Amino acid sequence: MFSFKNLITLISLLLYQLALSAQETDDIKITNSSYQSGEQVTYLISYTWFFLWTDVGEVTFKVTSDVWEGKDVLHLKCSGNTYPFYDWFFKVRDLYESWIDPNTQQPLHFNRAIYEGGYTKENEYKFDWSTNQVLIRIKRKNDPNKFDTLKVEKNTYDVISAIYAARNLNYSNIKLGNIFPVTIIFDKEIYKIGFKFLGKEEKRIDGIGRLNCLKFQVDLVVGDVFSGNQKLYVWVTDDLNHVPVFIESPIKVGSIKARVIKWKGLFNSLN
Repeated sequence: MFSFKNLITLISLLLYQLALSAQETDDIKITNSSYQSGEQVTYLISYTWFFLWTDVGEVTFKVTSDVWEGKDVLHLKCSGNTYPFYDWFFKVRDLYESWIDPNTQQPLHFNRAIYEGGYTKENEYKFDWSTNQVLIRIKRKNDPNKFDTLKVEKNTYDVISAIYAARNLNYSNIKLGNIFPVTIIFDKEIYKIGFKFLGKEEKRIDGIGRLNCLKFQVDLVVGDVFSGNQKLYVWVTDDLNHVPVFIESPIKVGSIKARVIKWKGLFNSLN
């Protein structure tokens, strides 16, 4: 069974490492020129089993201005829902939120609350950049809260803030065929994945048209959803927005695709 969690995480893993590999130094300084408060991008999620494709739900990313602990911040919100006809089979109501410093793009707080086929989980981070630590709270269904502290390197992001931080960076230094390691925090673990830049491609998106894109291949982590030797492919607009517009991957049972279906409030015009 597919999960919006895996789609969101894999987009983040890809773009986060793009952010690191595009820099000449380890000290990333980001100026936001790719998104703004009021931006909203929605994806259609399709699932196939025995060659029959079905549109099963949507994922929407929103950016709004907010205040967090007395500071002006940007609130990044991602929600994923299955359609009513699919709820009887596997109902999903997922919410991911990140509050970030609009000047540095560093995450300050992260919240995740998911409902997937009756399974619920909460995941909360508080980033303490004075000590390079993340304070973690995790709650699964009826279990009590569990707390932990994780030491992290600078320029570490949660899965949502990673997407937006990476969209602001210069990708001109990426070379065809380069393979890079990926490091990102999820739950209370640090994950490493590899990805390869496959080149530039004009991608046709149903209902949108043709877009000039950067194409990447991501090695997937073997686990509950993905089996070994499978690849995720992502197309990102080759412009100042750097918006993921198409994602596809096999999973243990069937395959999943996600394509952008609508957007508003973009900082720049799409190419």
